[in-house]
Amino acid sequence: MARQRRHVSRRRRRGRFRGLYRVLSVLAVAVALVVACVVFFRVNEVTVSGNQRYTAQQIVEASGIKLGDNLITLSKSRVAGNLIAKLPYVRSITIDRKLPDGLLITVEEHVAAAAVSDGESWWYVAAQGKLLERVDDPGTVMRVTGLTAADPMVSDDIQVEQDEENTLSYVLALLTELEARGMLGQCTALDCTAAASITLDYDIYHVKLPRRSDYSQYLALFQGALTSDRMPQGVPGTFDLTIQDGRAYFQPEDEEPIASQPQPDPEPDPSASQAAQ
Repeated sequence: MARQRRHVSRRRRRGRFRGLYRVLSVLAVAVALVVACVVFFRVNEVTVSGNQRYTAQQIVEASGIKLGDNLITLSKSRVAGNLIAKLPYVRSITIDRKLPDGLLITVEEHVAAAAVSDGESWWYVAAQGKLLERVDDPGTVMRVTGLTAADPMVSDDIQVEQDEENTLSYVLALLTELEARGMLGQCTALDCTAAASITLDYDIYHVKLPRRSDYSQYLALFQGALTSDRMPQGVPGTFDLTIQDGRAYFQPEDEEPIASQPQPDPEPDPSASQAAQ
């Protein structure tokens, strides 16, 4: 009986040792893999795509990546943070490891959607409100009047005085929708000086818009009117989209207004009831 108990006890000890050996083996393999990654997977080549404003060399230098950096332990969030902080036009970054020694940085850049004055010079602004750069002349970028940038700094979000904050929110909503529809390239000016509306200069047209937080239906109405059979082609004039009856009213220069076909009414905007700034 005693022999049987000793035999069972030895088998239990051997079973425990086998389990310990397995754990130690797994740990040894894991340590070997980590050491191999640290020793062998080094950055030897960095490829950049999607860049237009900046050269590949500028992006690599701003990223903080050095040849020989460990590819596995490289912090993607740190690299993206470096690029967005140092290069104002960088909107977003995607980083892909290309084993054994490559890195691909894909860049999405901001577009200068508009130019806003600070009273002395002009500042390019992205549709999302980020200040991109200071310029003496906006050139072909849409000029915004009726807004004044307050204490502007590159890479900061645009700030204005309190009495212009509502106007800024309407402008950014419009810029975002124009960018989404690929319409920014034909916009030359935006006048925000009127109390109840804003006027966009688009190609040969003036487009009078209400102050709203969403312009998707208004721009859809405008685009539909441009292709309407009732629309005289190549005739400059003013589109009035402030009349809430689902139509775009076009006033050719020195002629009677023309109304487009009725469209679904835009949803009411609670912010429109606030006092226009």
